[in-house]
Amino acid sequence: MKNRFSINNYKDVFKVATKVNFSGEYSSTDDPKHTKDFHAKHLEHFNNYPKKVYYKYNSKGFRDNEWPEDVSDVIWCVGDSFTLGCGQPQNESWPALLEKITNKRCINLGQDGASNDTIALRVQEIQKVYNPKLIVIMWSYLHRRRVNGIDQLHDKNDFGDAADIKNFLKNYEAVNSLPTKIIHLAIPLSTYNDIDDENSQSERTAYDKEISEPIKKKILFLIKNNVTEVKQLDFSRDGRHFDIKTSLGITHLINKKINDR
Repeated sequence: MKNRFSINNYKDVFKVATKVNFSGEYSSTDDPKHTKDFHAKHLEHFNNYPKKVYYKYNSKGFRDNEWPEDVSDVIWCVGDSFTLGCGQPQNESWPALLEKITNKRCINLGQDGASNDTIALRVQEIQKVYNPKLIVIMWSYLHRRRVNGIDQLHDKNDFGDAADIKNFLKNYEAVNSLPTKIIHLAIPLSTYNDIDDENSQSERTAYDKEISEPIKKKILFLIKNNVTEVKQLDFSRDGRHFDIKTSLGITHLINKKINDR
């Protein structure tokens, strides 16, 4: 499995170098060896997953068809592996379903391991180069950082709940000030640490356990800034990412936000 954190993936915000024209049955965390080695309790779910999953990335390294020549009226969908559709059939990812319901080309710019720093940079570049009409962002875990040009799980020099909120606010304000329509979502449990909370995170679909005060503050912060955190209703093949029920809910939520504007 190629390194998703390779510096080559960050030289061009419109290209993920390690995934250019890649195709295969497995990708990233959606892989039997990765599941066995790091998330063994999901292995039975992985092996019994009923749908065929296949990955096909385009010439820019995104899990999507090739871009159309005319992108003047597309919907740009920007995020991490939850936007990419990790563990799902490609046609069940939320950008693919959004394309069906809106009848507009939805370009999937989901990248494995993307931090909110990278997501914000990508959105700003979309604005600069393509003058978009609508961008849908699904923000990632608040603790991820872009350090020395590469996405990392943490920045040891900018660590903690207060730093997470400050960093997210920087990225949120940078894109929300752009002269285009933006819909803000966040991945399920975006305020949690996706390493330390791995076990509890994969067992729940909502905040059904006691929440710490720092997490409460981050959740309230998202709500205050009009960022809708997705509620996870099901799990894709890898046992971590969401599946079709959640994707459909996201699609209808986005469509409602579009129509309410």
